[in-house]
Amino acid sequence: MIRNVFDIYNRNWSQILTWSFLIILPVTILSYLSMVYVYSSNEGITPHYIAGLAFFLNFILCIPPFVKMVLIDKQDDVFKPVDGLIFFVKQFGLLVILTSIIYWIAIVGILFLFIPTFVGLLFLLVFPFFSEGRSVKTVISNTTKTIVRENISLLGDLIVMISINVGLWVAMLQFLAQFENNLLAYIIIRVVLNILVFPLLYIYLTLRYRNDPAI
Repeated sequence: MIRNVFDIYNRNWSQILTWSFLIILPVTILSYLSMVYVYSSNEGITPHYIAGLAFFLNFILCIPPFVKMVLIDKQDDVFKPVDGLIFFVKQFGLLVILTSIIYWIAIVGILFLFIPTFVGLLFLLVFPFFSEGRSVKTVISNTTKTIVRENISLLGDLIVMISINVGLWVAMLQFLAQFENNLLAYIIIRVVLNILVFPLLYIYLTLRYRNDPAI
């Protein structure tokens, strides 16, 4: 699997580089600036939830071009950078709406022994890889089938991803405490990390979750 990930990356490095700077970079900057804004303009527990939504949107909104690239690469074809940008725009609205709905269901689920929360987080992890479905019903159906098929391994993916992000957050806060303008330094480091890690992670998860022919 790892070898396949790097093979796909090497065959499509120019597209990946384009999407990294035109999609991942601005989405990451806007997401983290929005986190800073809600923390600076509100008090209490609500900003934590809004910041959490921005965090998930940062990961989810960048997925579509990479999924389509992997699926088309499996047919030995090439997905052009401009086509990826167009696909990103087409999927943007659906991803924002579904992510927001599922995220708030997951938050409310905390009151019900966390069961809806875990289910919601699993949906957030999987559904973006099926967002090109012809209808919301198709997206949800394909997502549910994958969750049932992968079951325990999905929990492992979720725990690893959350642990890595929490670990990076704590490590960078400790490291950046010595800088006068630690916000700017943090955003720059986070952007660089996302550009390096997100494409590889998207390719890996697409190969994991998508077994259907390319679209």
